[in-house]
Amino acid sequence: MNDSLEGPKYALGYLAQQQASELLNKPLSPSKDSIGVGVDIELIQDININNPTFIERNFTTAEQTYCWSRPNAHASFAGKWCAKEAVIKAVSSLHPDWEKVWVRGSAAPLVDVEISMGVSGAPKAVLNGEVAEAAEKAGVSEIKVSISHIDAFAIATAIAK
Repeated sequence: MNDSLEGPKYALGYLAQQQASELLNKPLSPSKDSIGVGVDIELIQDININNPTFIERNFTTAEQTYCWSRPNAHASFAGKWCAKEAVIKAVSSLHPDWEKVWVRGSAAPLVDVEISMGVSGAPKAVLNGEVAEAAEKAGVSEIKVSISHIDAFAIATAIAK
């Protein structure tokens, strides 16, 4: 990796740890509370927003409208992509000793995870289709998401309870 990217990559990794701590809201009791955590970081340039098939397969119409309206559409798409990946990881890691709930693999379309903006401005995840089924199977009652992007990277953290 380019040495000039190491500083931002480290900073984003540290930020992900902070986001996870802030998203939890309360101390957990290991005996009765279970959480799933997902983090994803991507080089913004690696998200191919010039490929209409990729965009249609992975982003809802509302997400596309939002991202294209932003000052840096590329960073917005990358942030939402990271959030979608983080949500899948959080759902999948809620109960690591249970049967696998997400069986589609890394090539699956992610349009069934919609990342929208809440009234507060914070992102929220809305699950549909197979992702909603996986979350139900895992016993997910709540998902919280945080997204950041800086320089060349986008990152997102998701917590599933």
